[in-house]
Amino acid sequence: MSALRIIYKNLFDDYDTLTQIVGSAAGGFPLTNLVDDTKSKTWRSTDLLSPKIKVTWAAPQTLGAVALPFCNLIAGSTFQITLYDATSGGTLLLDTGAVDVDYSYDAPIGFTSIGSASYAYGGGANVAAFFAQTSGVRRMEIEFTSAGNPDGYIEISRIIAGAYWEPEKGASYGASVVFVDSTSGVRTSAGGLITDRGTIHREMSFTLGAMKAGDRSALNNLFRSIGKSQPLFISLTPGESNEEGELYGQIYGKIADDISVDFAFYRNYSSQIKIAEV
Repeated sequence: MSALRIIYKNLFDDYDTLTQIVGSAAGGFPLTNLVDDTKSKTWRSTDLLSPKIKVTWAAPQTLGAVALPFCNLIAGSTFQITLYDATSGGTLLLDTGAVDVDYSYDAPIGFTSIGSASYAYGGGANVAAFFAQTSGVRRMEIEFTSAGNPDGYIEISRIIAGAYWEPEKGASYGASVVFVDSTSGVRTSAGGLITDRGTIHREMSFTLGAMKAGDRSALNNLFRSIGKSQPLFISLTPGESNEEGELYGQIYGKIADDISVDFAFYRNYSSQIKIAEV
């Protein structure tokens, strides 16, 4: 498995129909929030054992990944993705089985959970499932479980679904994930420190080095397609169970700096990329 995967075109947003087929949405937290990049706007289900949603497309799609940036899925939660070739009935194309969430961070100080109230202050989880690229998809169903979740509900801010790009070589050594804290402090005349708590977001920086022509071409296409205006989902160290080593390197954000693809040496290319969380 490559040490880097990027979903840069979200096919979920092109859905024809979007429905909840098991359970129901809590009042004020509709499914339509799942296509909004405002991370505080969420879909919420009070069923912790088996809420299931269904999305259909008017035309066949090719999918290889589903990501759930900014959700409250704690360790022990699962989600299962099934793909079909028809909007109802049809042939099962792929079943991921239960995808585990094996780790969850503590809630930020001052919050009782990693739910949406904490998203702007370092809370929330970013989980993902990668699977064999599957074409001809007309329907996707996702079932969730989060037994024992202290919130008493499952909450998802966004669903990203699509094919992914995977370079021949992953990020070079030295990749970083930075927590950007806007908190400020003022020293009073008595010498005390008054702190004004600010929001926290993450930024990821990495270099793709020694790329061959095929990866250069794909990266140029990605940059030309989205620029700085469109978000993408990156998994720096993808795996299978959303352990801490995966969660810290999964980010949903936008390209933050000007982007270039450079001639590194003969027939090899490099690029430095910085992503700021939405």
